[in-house]
Amino acid sequence: MTWLDIPAILLITGLLIALASVALTFGSEYRWVGHAVTGTIALVLMFAVILTGAVQRGRIRAIRIHSIFRFHRMLSIGFSAFVVGTFILGLLTTMEHGEPVLQSVHGLLGLIVAILALVQLVPSLVTTRRTGIRLPHMIIGYLIVSLLVLQVVIGLGEAGFILPFIPPN
Repeated sequence: MTWLDIPAILLITGLLIALASVALTFGSEYRWVGHAVTGTIALVLMFAVILTGAVQRGRIRAIRIHSIFRFHRMLSIGFSAFVVGTFILGLLTTMEHGEPVLQSVHGLLGLIVAILALVQLVPSLVTTRRTGIRLPHMIIGYLIVSLLVLQVVIGLGEAGFILPFIPPN
């Protein structure tokens, strides 16, 4: 196994876990579990993207990986796809039960995070000169991190796990 195999293993494992949790909970009263599992996997992928980006920029020197750019790129693509997929799953689970779509803070933040993930991804895939997108890439990346963590906290609060002042849906 090489370092380049790790992003593929992480993505495939995350996808299998997400698919299993969605399949087991989608039609039940615990429909939010699949959405929560995919959101948690997105957090793990986000951490891996942040870590590889920090190694690539030289902010973390303890870890040395030869082709860190490819590693970071593969994880970023997987993360963006996972975020968009998790958002779509959230829409489907709310629509399935006739709940209002995109009327909660959690839903609106999910839309913003999904859009930012796509905005982050597309220029990185299209452009060959990265110097022009480096600063916006970092700013949008840090914004996604902040919003995704806030998104998870609000989602857990709406599910009744934390923040008792947010009523569960």
